[in-house]
Amino acid sequence: MMIERIFYLDIAALVILVIALISQLTRRMTKGVANHFFLILVSVTMLSCGLEIWADALDNLCVPDLMLRRFAHSVQMIVYNTTTPCFLLYVLSLTSVWYKLPKQKSMWITLAVPYIADISLLICNIFTGTVVDYHDGVYTINPMAYVTYAAAGFYIILAMCYVLFYHKLFSFPKIACLLFQIPLAGIAGILIPMFPNICVTSFTGAVGILLIIAMIQRPEEIVDSATGLRKMSAYADDMKKYFLTGNQVSIIMVNISNYQTISSIIGYELMNELLMNVGRIMINTKKSIKNYGEVYYIGQGCLRLTLNNCDSDHTQKAAEIINSELKKTFKINQYDINLIAYVCTAQCPEDISDLKSLTTFGTDFSSKLPYNGEVLHASSAIVKRSMTLLSGMDRIIDNAFANHGFHVYYQPIYSVEKKRFESAEALLRLIDEKEGFISPEIFIPAAEKSGAIHKIGEFVLEEVCRFIGSDDFKKLGISYIEVNLSVSQCMEHGLSEKILRIMNKYGVSPKQINLEITETAASFDQSVMTENLAELSSAGIAFSLDDYGTGYSNMYRIAALPLKIVKLDKSFVNNQTSKMWTILQNTVKMIKDLDMEIVVEGIETKDMVKKFSDLRCDFIQGYYYSKPIPQDEFVKFVSERNSTSASV
Repeated sequence: MMIERIFYLDIAALVILVIALISQLTRRMTKGVANHFFLILVSVTMLSCGLEIWADALDNLCVPDLMLRRFAHSVQMIVYNTTTPCFLLYVLSLTSVWYKLPKQKSMWITLAVPYIADISLLICNIFTGTVVDYHDGVYTINPMAYVTYAAAGFYIILAMCYVLFYHKLFSFPKIACLLFQIPLAGIAGILIPMFPNICVTSFTGAVGILLIIAMIQRPEEIVDSATGLRKMSAYADDMKKYFLTGNQVSIIMVNISNYQTISSIIGYELMNELLMNVGRIMINTKKSIKNYGEVYYIGQGCLRLTLNNCDSDHTQKAAEIINSELKKTFKINQYDINLIAYVCTAQCPEDISDLKSLTTFGTDFSSKLPYNGEVLHASSAIVKRSMTLLSGMDRIIDNAFANHGFHVYYQPIYSVEKKRFESAEALLRLIDEKEGFISPEIFIPAAEKSGAIHKIGEFVLEEVCRFIGSDDFKKLGISYIEVNLSVSQCMEHGLSEKILRIMNKYGVSPKQINLEITETAASFDQSVMTENLAELSSAGIAFSLDDYGTGYSNMYRIAALPLKIVKLDKSFVNNQTSKMWTILQNTVKMIKDLDMEIVVEGIETKDMVKKFSDLRCDFIQGYYYSKPIPQDEFVKFVSERNSTSASV
């Protein structure tokens, strides 16, 4: 007696799978190895579902050709049993281990043997009926079918073992989603022999795929909606996988240093279009060298290209292509745009061995290294030293406090009116026992990030006040010393009390200290900062605005601050065009009208001294007179120069 095959679940599964495929395509989840394998998995499952409907329809129609019916079921089982190896490969592709497989012949053999044996058995079934057959016209599952179930189970279990072994590479929801495939496969394995007339295999497979789409294949987690490239979180996850699995990966880092300027000119939408063009260049370059990899946009004009198992020569070739293309003028709408793009290569884990170091280096290399238009290499001596410093800066700063590595230097400031050195700026220097001299441009940002800047600021003020309270200082005739305050310090609760306490400790008068704040700090309107400045000002301490002309200045805010001195940045000195000179003349007039004094920084020639003196600037600071020097040298320098009435 024939038992009618019920394939309503197959139809439901087919609908689910079609929706899943459309979802992948419309959400642009088509690029990358993991997406490719997932699309293959969905497609194979769809094919299996369609073949199962066809095979069951032949049974229900009682087609007399049993060979055809056996063929239909055998082909369906071959395709269905292909889904589990596809699932394993998909799981492998979620980590960087996939790229090791081409080199692992033994692994390929281990993975291939069960599948080949399974497929061979099902091909034989077409002629022998050893797996599924018909007895008295009734579809029957024979004991040999459990061999095919075991082969399918082998790949599922292998995938689960891999997930558990590399559980650190997955979030808990993703682990739960992948592990849930075991009970789904188990349910199918149990129900098939119990209810041979009900088709459940394709439906359980479709449910598993639906779970993967909901929990893993989420474009909002990995794709930047504005550029269509992978986002920062995806970059961090992928690099974490590379480092944990020890897989070799080459990275080409692109940092657009004039990103902020361009963005402010052309706007958000056109900036995204420009970034997409840059991303397209990197994608096309990856294709040209025929390598697997991904392109990421990690924000603030920074893009990354990863190349898997790519040697340094091919990486260099790709970087040179990208660097050459980025030097060309981009035409965006009515704008002609030229990028200042730093391009740097790194071989990981050889050059950079962990995610924290990679992130720090990738963020800072373009701001710490001079732009020369050439491709940089993380392995080069200069770049490597910078990377070493950046990754170990917290430790270096701690050692500097422990081993007296910090030193306060002083740069004399010349008074144009009195024709003598009237003041000086205190500048911190870091000399490490191992690394030697480390530029403030490197360690100050690191200290601000870690919070060590507060301890550093206190150290500098303590050293300056100790010097001011000494007999050596009293003999110099110096009126005051300028001490820099960072933005972080300005917003520190209790800053004014701390400064006044240290000054009182060494008997320093408020008139002997001048606190420098930057334009960035001046643009902040935080209540704590305003309160600190007001308290210090009421105590009689004067303020200078440092590096005027390098940032954004809210003129109302500056006028409201208790400023005595404005220090013109050296960019005014270096850029001596007629337009800049006009700007400079009007800037000086405006500052004078506000009843403030002017210090010009970065003066290196006698001609510049004369120019700015004639412009009625009050003070001159720069290498023309002296570079920053240690305290003993400063005392000697000022004593000698002031005693001979230093002249222009």
